[in-house]
Amino acid sequence: MTESGSSPPPPSVQELERRWQIAESLRGTLAILNSNLPIDTILTHIVNQACPLLDADAAAIYRLQLNGILSIQAAVGLEDEYIRTADIPLGISATGRAMLTQNPVYFEDVLALAEDPALSEQPLAQVIRLLVKDFSSILSIPLLLRSEAYGVLTLYYKEPRRISEEELALARDFSLQAALAIENARLRLQIEQNAVAAERNRLARELHDSVTQNLFSASLIAEVLPRIWKRNQEAGLQGLEEIRQLTHGALAEMRSLLLELRPHALEETRLDQLFRQLTEAVSGRIRKPVELRINGQPLLPVEVRLAFYRIAQEALNNITKHTQAEHIEVRLDCSPPDSRGQCSWAALFIADDGCGFDETQEDGGHFGVKIMKERAQSIGATIRIESQIDCGTQIHVLWQSEEDNQTS
Repeated sequence: MTESGSSPPPPSVQELERRWQIAESLRGTLAILNSNLPIDTILTHIVNQACPLLDADAAAIYRLQLNGILSIQAAVGLEDEYIRTADIPLGISATGRAMLTQNPVYFEDVLALAEDPALSEQPLAQVIRLLVKDFSSILSIPLLLRSEAYGVLTLYYKEPRRISEEELALARDFSLQAALAIENARLRLQIEQNAVAAERNRLARELHDSVTQNLFSASLIAEVLPRIWKRNQEAGLQGLEEIRQLTHGALAEMRSLLLELRPHALEETRLDQLFRQLTEAVSGRIRKPVELRINGQPLLPVEVRLAFYRIAQEALNNITKHTQAEHIEVRLDCSPPDSRGQCSWAALFIADDGCGFDETQEDGGHFGVKIMKERAQSIGATIRIESQIDCGTQIHVLWQSEEDNQTS
């Protein structure tokens, strides 16, 4: 017993090691909060951290299902048979009671569970037999998210164990951090799903705005074409040419949309093929030819190919929507491949004779100009946009490899 006002004894080496272990474990759980790991990996990490931190021999995370049953989502130290059969109803056993009361529930002697009449029936009786065979004590802590009661973290001890208030407080802290990690993973998944839904909606709009309208226009021309042909074959030939442009444009649009749905395919497609699809799609959309010239083989790094494709895509979309251009030109010049089989520089030139815009206005008043500049900046390319009212627009993009930049 210490005298009043005297300092408490310093912690022992064992206590210091224990505190360090706790700090490291909690730090690891905090790191998971900011990770991009899938939910299953996060749950496995939590149960593996819980055992050494809380001196448990086994641990499991139970997820509350819509039917009120708690099923194991992640576990360590438990037999496969127990994991398969341990479906705990709400309010039953330590796990079910912790979920129902939303408070920790502890059994120093798991044999006391066998006295519950609700556990005497199959298959719960088998679950209790498996539990009693391997463990003596059990502690269950609810995992409470901000939006819902998620489930329960249950800890299993082979030897009879009395849980102190300090250990219980630590278990609460750990379950709180585990709940935050789970909620973070679920929110990230929801954001990803929303992004996928938004992209699908965008593609659906483009499908309606381009492909559907092109095919509808082609069908209307095809319906009246026989009557036009009888009266004027020259006008009929013009109608056939319009149908050809519309169907070619619709096919190119469909190919582009399919590539957008498969990002890896977009990365693997050659840049000259991507440009041909883009220009054919635009030609079908505006019913006017788009001049495309490619000089050299565009053997470029993936990120450069994608940036050039996105810049051209944005530029052509702006031209078709805003400029009323009669003539559009796209040209791509590339250097001969070097010893690595790649081009050391590439230049993209896009021009139209449309209405143009006022260059003195920041970014020309178009959000698309800002997007193109950001794309160019992402690969270290230079971009120059020249435009005048009623005199069209020219876009120059030049990319050079880092080695070429250093020697120039």
